[in-house]
Amino acid sequence: MKKNFVIFFILTSQFVFSQNVYILKGKVTDAVTKDPIPFASINIKNTSLGKNTDFEGNFQFLLGSVPSDSLLISCLGYFSRLFYISKDSLTQTIYIQLKPSEILLQEVKVYAGENPAHRILRKTVAAKSENNYKKLNGFDYASYNKIEVDFNKISEKLRQRRITQKVDKAIKEIGTLTDDDGNVLLPSFISESVSHYYYRNNPRLSKEIIEKTNIKGVGVTDGSLTSQLIGSSFQQYNFYVNQVSVLDKNFASPIADDWKFIYDYYLADSTFFGDSFCYKIDFTPKRKQDLAFAGSIWIDKKTWAIAQIDATITKDANLNFVERIKIQQELEPVGNIWFPVKNRILVDVNELTKNSAGLLLKFTNYNQDIVVDKVKDAKFFDNGIEILSDFKENDNSYWQKVRPEAFSEKEQMAYAMIDTIKNVPIVRRYSNLALLLSSGYKKIYKGIEFGPLVYSGAINNIEGLRMRLGLRTNFEFSRKWILQGYLAYGTKDEAWKMGGELTRIISRKPWTTISIKYTNDLEQVGLRQEDLGLGAIFSAYMRFGTLMRPFYETERKIQLQREVSKGVFTIFGFRTRNFNPIYDFSYREKPSLGEASTLITRFNTSEFLSEVTLARDELAIVNDNERLSFGTTKSPTITFRYVLGAKNIFNSDFNYHKLMAKYSHTLNLGYFGKTYYKAEAGAIFGTLPYPLLKSHLGNQSIFIVGNSFNLMNNFEFISDRYASARYTHDFEGLLFNRFPLIKKLKWRTFTTGKFLIGQLSRKNQQMNPSVDVLPFSSLGRKPYVELGYGINNIFKVLRVEAIHRLSYIDAPNIKKFGVKFTLELTL
Repeated sequence: MKKNFVIFFILTSQFVFSQNVYILKGKVTDAVTKDPIPFASINIKNTSLGKNTDFEGNFQFLLGSVPSDSLLISCLGYFSRLFYISKDSLTQTIYIQLKPSEILLQEVKVYAGENPAHRILRKTVAAKSENNYKKLNGFDYASYNKIEVDFNKISEKLRQRRITQKVDKAIKEIGTLTDDDGNVLLPSFISESVSHYYYRNNPRLSKEIIEKTNIKGVGVTDGSLTSQLIGSSFQQYNFYVNQVSVLDKNFASPIADDWKFIYDYYLADSTFFGDSFCYKIDFTPKRKQDLAFAGSIWIDKKTWAIAQIDATITKDANLNFVERIKIQQELEPVGNIWFPVKNRILVDVNELTKNSAGLLLKFTNYNQDIVVDKVKDAKFFDNGIEILSDFKENDNSYWQKVRPEAFSEKEQMAYAMIDTIKNVPIVRRYSNLALLLSSGYKKIYKGIEFGPLVYSGAINNIEGLRMRLGLRTNFEFSRKWILQGYLAYGTKDEAWKMGGELTRIISRKPWTTISIKYTNDLEQVGLRQEDLGLGAIFSAYMRFGTLMRPFYETERKIQLQREVSKGVFTIFGFRTRNFNPIYDFSYREKPSLGEASTLITRFNTSEFLSEVTLARDELAIVNDNERLSFGTTKSPTITFRYVLGAKNIFNSDFNYHKLMAKYSHTLNLGYFGKTYYKAEAGAIFGTLPYPLLKSHLGNQSIFIVGNSFNLMNNFEFISDRYASARYTHDFEGLLFNRFPLIKKLKWRTFTTGKFLIGQLSRKNQQMNPSVDVLPFSSLGRKPYVELGYGINNIFKVLRVEAIHRLSYIDAPNIKKFGVKFTLELTL
């Protein structure tokens, strides 16, 4: 019996292996970007045989025979394609490229009853809190990240420019990168990084340790700043939340709570991913202009979790300069939770002008070795991004081992091209110019830089032509000491101004510095940069034209800064200032004597400073010799400040106390847009001349100034007790997206509100006589109110606001209504 079984097995094996086994395999890629297309449907025509590509775009069939002569390849967002296959070859490898198309759902026949996709969506939405991996106590994983940036859509006129011809000549021997239509791609940046990412839910904290990086780019260094920006911290896309943030814009998730009002759905297929049976649901926005996705989502039937998603933002959405954004994500079960293990993001940027080039930005992320619920202590997260000392790794053999997917021939060619392009002399010159314009500084010697460029000159009524030369050291000079200073001269006042600062970096973890500073310069009451809270460009602009209440000031300051813990930043210091006005100014030495009091025209102050800023989930990194903050993710930013003015210390003239608190936050209202709001309150205890009180910032220009009251006159109101609130609500395209003739313009609407209450004590009113050429007043019992509304994104850069002043409208020279504008470049 045993012998017969062996004979039977041998005969059966010979019969089986005598049959032909056809191997049909291949790869599907995007014709424009050359990136793999995951989850594409591969069907053998006129049969029921089919499967989906994996995350790398690969597929494979093992067939006893070839029942058809062609494959049908389709994917939402691409033109379908038929591909011929041979019946004579036992092994065929096929490379297929699909061209992007407009995303449309299949034609749906409506029957009585509910859309079958809606039943699945309801269960998926109901299970979100259980499936959201960021609801876990904590997790960590190892991560590989790759970023590539290419220039594309290079116009013929741009190709004729000298810089393009020089680049073409330099890379001629290497080859040419093109898309499927023969359009040239010019690589400008490729990076790889290996890191470890940690997450904690309560309190909500994250940290990434950058272990190794390899960076090649035109005009980009492989320094620590770039290395900290290429990890997985900036490639987090969680579709379980209602709004997915992409490029600082919020897009409605296809499984948002209000999914039924935003999307149309179609139950397209059902299939197995491994052992998991999944539903494939296609979705598109009800209105193309809304900030929403189009694509496909695969839902696990057992847990109602997302198994895969392919989501695209098309050029129809209310965005500027973007042809499309595509997010592809594959998840795998880890215990009871599906985790993102593979992510690919594509951003296709249009040409800014007809004669410029477009950009392709491609981000790829692989996560592995996922560990759940082994939560690190909160202290571990004090530094959101940390970089190891030996992070630079240029050994190609190392990267060949750690890459989840080997570089393609074109990616290897791109590496070689970048090394060649960045060494072309004219490219180096343009790169240096771009660095100067972006940073404001120009390197003139090893470790020494000239700048900031924006402060180099001004013309005003006091100084005439103001010329300024500024220098600073960088990390090449020292990683512990920072020196910076400037010298300025005015042709009209013939006065030299100067400033210098010496900073010692005591520690980088936690960030701790101590500095001493000296300045002797021309300032304006209430218009110092610390008063304005605005950027360098606006501060430089304020030195042009007629200066308002100018004075010469000498300041000496010592200051300690320390990051006490994650999201807690402190400042302590001491400074002296002298106020020497060059306009008609005086205050009463003894206010109680009234008109009989002696008038004083200058004063000195000595102040002890303390400040605490709370920003729980702030993302901050250390770039060489400076700490950069990218703001908070969800939590508000709260600042408390206390200033003690001490009389008789270094000839100080006054005793006083100043208290101030600030609160700023962004409220995401999903479908209805975003609200940005700020509140501030302060109190000054002491009898002081008005330059030491709170001068509320007015705005008599034609421009919108965010931190000002735009219809308040300059120095119209001064307070020693005050509270203010302001908000801006951006509706995005909520209104105009519904008007057929207007929605193509991509205009967006917004509203604003600004409110202020305050008072000025009787003693402070008595101290400041009404002899000033620019008189001020105090607020009464009612609040100051401004309300505004407007349209932005006009011609993609213009913001216009109509503003109504609703209180204190009876005074002379007051505008009850105004229209102002500003230029802003946003997506």
